[in-house]
Amino acid sequence: MGQDKAVLRHFVQDAIRLLRPVWPLVAVATALGSVGGLATAAALAKINEAFYGEGGLADGVLLVFAGFAALSVIGTFAASLGNAYAGGRIQAALSCDLTDKILTAPIERLERLGKHKLLASLQGDVSTIFTAIAFLSPIVVAGGTLIGCGTYMLILSPALSAVTATVLILESLGANILRRNMLRYFEDVRKNREATQKHYLTLTEAAKELRIGRERRLHLRNVALRDCIEQGRRLTTRIAVIQQSLSMLSQSTNFLLFAGLIAYKILAGISGAELSGFVLVLLYIQTPIAQLIHFVPLIGQAQVAYRRIAEFAEEGAEAEAGLLSARPPEPPRRIRAITLRGVSHGFPAADDRAPFTLGPIDLTIRAGEILFIVGENGSGKTTLIKLLLGLYPPQTGEILLDGVAVTAQTRDTYRQHFSAIFFDYHLFDELIPADGAGPESARPLLERLDLAGKVGIAEGRFSTTDLSTGQRKRLALVQAALEGRPVLVLDEWAAEQDPTFRRRFYEELLPDLRRSGRTLVVISHDDRYFDAADRVLHLAEGRVVRLTERASATAEPV
Repeated sequence: MGQDKAVLRHFVQDAIRLLRPVWPLVAVATALGSVGGLATAAALAKINEAFYGEGGLADGVLLVFAGFAALSVIGTFAASLGNAYAGGRIQAALSCDLTDKILTAPIERLERLGKHKLLASLQGDVSTIFTAIAFLSPIVVAGGTLIGCGTYMLILSPALSAVTATVLILESLGANILRRNMLRYFEDVRKNREATQKHYLTLTEAAKELRIGRERRLHLRNVALRDCIEQGRRLTTRIAVIQQSLSMLSQSTNFLLFAGLIAYKILAGISGAELSGFVLVLLYIQTPIAQLIHFVPLIGQAQVAYRRIAEFAEEGAEAEAGLLSARPPEPPRRIRAITLRGVSHGFPAADDRAPFTLGPIDLTIRAGEILFIVGENGSGKTTLIKLLLGLYPPQTGEILLDGVAVTAQTRDTYRQHFSAIFFDYHLFDELIPADGAGPESARPLLERLDLAGKVGIAEGRFSTTDLSTGQRKRLALVQAALEGRPVLVLDEWAAEQDPTFRRRFYEELLPDLRRSGRTLVVISHDDRYFDAADRVLHLAEGRVVRLTERASATAEPV
């Protein structure tokens, strides 16, 4: 309960922060919405006066009623329009905020969360919060209407107003109990959405594997997805039952109030004008009360969505500072050496995975050399290159660039010395060549890698990335080479190449890249080509077991 209140408090604080840039518009829209609600109540009073006022219709009552009605319509419309505009601004701000959180979150944290959770937040949570905030406009109008109607009832009969207020307070207490149960189900719905999103990713990304694997295909359809869909159906039904219970509670309260009015008329007596005024108001406020009831699940969903988004902001110190600041690009400078001194990085046990620690590693990578990193699967090769690239911070030890320690403040600048093609790489279609090199500089590389007849360049983009697996890897190498950075890291680049291109990679491309001024760090399993490296670093169970050097190896100065 305390945690829910804290989440709601932070949600309100963030909503206020997001509203701040458009607060004049929101303030005007809110004021107009309130005026519209109050004008509605005044119009009701005039209707009742017209029907039951003593002495017949007063002069000008129709004109006054028309004025209140126009004010009600215009105020409501202006409030909705203003809040719709403000809501769009807020949705954009939320999307930008979440994007920034993902861009600055530690890579290891993003890996733990998984793609399906990130997509669920980007695609669902932002829209959920936007819907809740955008609904503030009708809530403001409804609030103004209820305040105006309550004031009018108080003028008609203070005693009846007190009884009505007591009944409505009791109704709100019952609604709050239902709301807390609904909030628990919303949390389960959010988890179910994440699980379903994961299976949908499998459905689209593993289409070929599912087509040839009957057991796996049927398991995904009949077990994994069906279970998630069925759980989602059950949760949706339970939420619908609670929503209908809220509506039934509101409807029962209204009948109770009408019964109370009849009893009061019989026992205490009440004028026809007072009775009709109360009945008219109670009938009219059904719509604003229904809007408030509708807002209950929206605010619950927004709380759950906000809690998920807030995961990215947990322990705010984890977010890496300076990643989003605009700064002029620095031309990649030549380096002399990168040194890992006592560097280690560990992972705790998780699920069925045993704890693992890489290091401590002591290694100096010389400028202009070709270094192979080899070892069995799970030996720590990928973790080592993530440490080298500055994607993981060392838990012990330090990394030095040309003798200067890399710190949290300089880590992003350090990263700019590297280009990398990971095993699970992403292929961008935009070309971002080094300073002074235009997109046309890609053409010789495309020809060299036998891609010139398949890929063109137009408006700074590759014409297509719809290629075979090996061709996509070659296109990624074109991208990396054009960046012109002094160190190139390749994670099993040759794994998807045919024998001819694999040989060309080791015997021609690597030497050519070194001659162009690159230092090359290559993860490889191709032991028949280990002689293409100046040095070979052997890893086993997170430890360096051997570092072999070719007798004729000489690092070329760059």
